[in-house]
Amino acid sequence: MLKKILKAAVIALIWILIWEAVSLLVGKEVIVPSPLRVLTRLIELAAQGGFWANIGASLLRIMAGYAIALAAGTLLGVLTALVKPLDALLSPAAKIIRATPVASFIILLFVFAAKNNIPAVTAFLMVLPIVWANVHQGINVCDRKLLEMAAVFNFKRRVVLKKIYVPSVMPFFITAARTGIGFAWKAGIAAEVLVNPKFGIGAALYDSKIYLETRDLFAWTVVVIIISMILEKILARYVFRNLEDRYR
Repeated sequence: MLKKILKAAVIALIWILIWEAVSLLVGKEVIVPSPLRVLTRLIELAAQGGFWANIGASLLRIMAGYAIALAAGTLLGVLTALVKPLDALLSPAAKIIRATPVASFIILLFVFAAKNNIPAVTAFLMVLPIVWANVHQGINVCDRKLLEMAAVFNFKRRVVLKKIYVPSVMPFFITAARTGIGFAWKAGIAAEVLVNPKFGIGAALYDSKIYLETRDLFAWTVVVIIISMILEKILARYVFRNLEDRYR
């Protein structure tokens, strides 16, 4: 554990030194501010109430979209795996969602959704096809011999679901959920930048760009990266690991 921490610290220090070198070479803070100046500005922002309101608003919107996508994607994956005509009907929609650029979705959503809801819907649309496809695949690769044995011994549907289908699908679901959190966070922040809601990290990034506050722009970018890493670590340690241990 100590070696991993030291290794991560050394790598982070190297990149900070590279950042500092680039800042010195450019020589203009309005283009590339130094790490120290960005850190100072980040501390100043953290002392303001609006800083935490922006973070809270972004987390609420994006995690709501992510959670709904997990539920809806699981349901669609199950239905399309078990009902083949439904799979044929809905599979083009999944392909269209995967192929459409995030920016196009955000612009189209201006017509159908309120501005403050667009980041949540964008996060939802980015995660939905990932979960849908993985759950569908997990059901399709379920061990047929186990299912035949369950039929021979007349197992109840509840038992078949719990003991055969869920353990088969769970690794695929966890992979989708892990991949999806990064997609949801980045897409949700991008949507906030474009729609500029009243509160949100994306709105703060937009304001930083408009007013040429480069230190703020870098500071909020650091916040985006840190929160993304924290979310992935929390989910990996306290949610996904528990699920893996339970259905291993």
